[in-house]
Amino acid sequence: MGVRARLLFTASLAAALGIASTAAFAWGPDGHRMIGELAVKGLPSDLPAFLRSNAAAKEIGYLAPEADRERGAGETFDSEHSPAHFVDVSDDLTILGGPKLDALPQTRAEYDTALRAAGSDQYKAGYLPYSIVDGFQLLAKDLAYWRVDVAGEKLGKTKAERAWYARDRVEREKIALHDLGIWAHFVGDGSMPLHASVHYNGWGDFPNPEGFTQEHVHVPFENEYVHNNVTEAAVAAAMPTPRVCSEAVLACTEAYLAATQTEVVPFYKLEKSGAFAKPTPEGEDFAAQRIAVGAAELRDLIVAAWQESDAQSVGYTPVKVSDVEAGKADPYTELTY
Repeated sequence: MGVRARLLFTASLAAALGIASTAAFAWGPDGHRMIGELAVKGLPSDLPAFLRSNAAAKEIGYLAPEADRERGAGETFDSEHSPAHFVDVSDDLTILGGPKLDALPQTRAEYDTALRAAGSDQYKAGYLPYSIVDGFQLLAKDLAYWRVDVAGEKLGKTKAERAWYARDRVEREKIALHDLGIWAHFVGDGSMPLHASVHYNGWGDFPNPEGFTQEHVHVPFENEYVHNNVTEAAVAAAMPTPRVCSEAVLACTEAYLAATQTEVVPFYKLEKSGAFAKPTPEGEDFAAQRIAVGAAELRDLIVAAWQESDAQSVGYTPVKVSDVEAGKADPYTELTY
């Protein structure tokens, strides 16, 4: 049984026995909560108020660990969803000898085809990049419908139409926060070096001239070490300043994961020095900075999803959001029939 399979088996066994387990958690609930809450708290004031409220921050923080809580739901579910949390990037920056990290196919189907040609598949290699892109696109669509509701509340032709848009807006806010909270988990996974490397739990069966550990260091670092030694204040202080990715979201995601992959060797060097065996400034700083990078990435992608939502269309007969906001179109009939 492989390391990833053992991690999943431990979580599944714990679920079957009705006991708590953090064996398969990435960052653990503490790290994911901090990523979700701090990302929302860092949003700029020109985003909708429902996304920026203290209640929203708490909700996203609560939901961010959910993708780990649901592990152990069953073999069919776990076999499909567990690979969503990681991507096995080789030292040459290919995914297990298949597609390059900086040239990923647009879809998971194409990604899987490329991996199979290299003797692997998306379930062995992991498909974290697509988890991040999927969540971004879904949030942008959620926000597109919210924009339409806000416009409809003001511009609807009748009182009944305006009332419907107002009710739908309330529901859309719930949906958007839920989808954002679930997605926050995968963006957070992307800042953890061992989730973007073939060296995911000890160096493994690879050339190892620096003598890095073969011990299973993944879970102790992201769970116990973070829980005992990393504070929200330290993470907040380490968050990078906002940035705008001018490329498509897949390219932004590739760059994000490539930067995370460069932290794999520094992680193992710190581990070898004993930085994670007990509280040390070097270990605490490394963990806080990686969680901070995840929070900043989530913050910046939320902003990008909001900007993208203006270019979306809604309805089965697509109507442009920008046209609805300008009063040029009213999709009420399309959305209610």
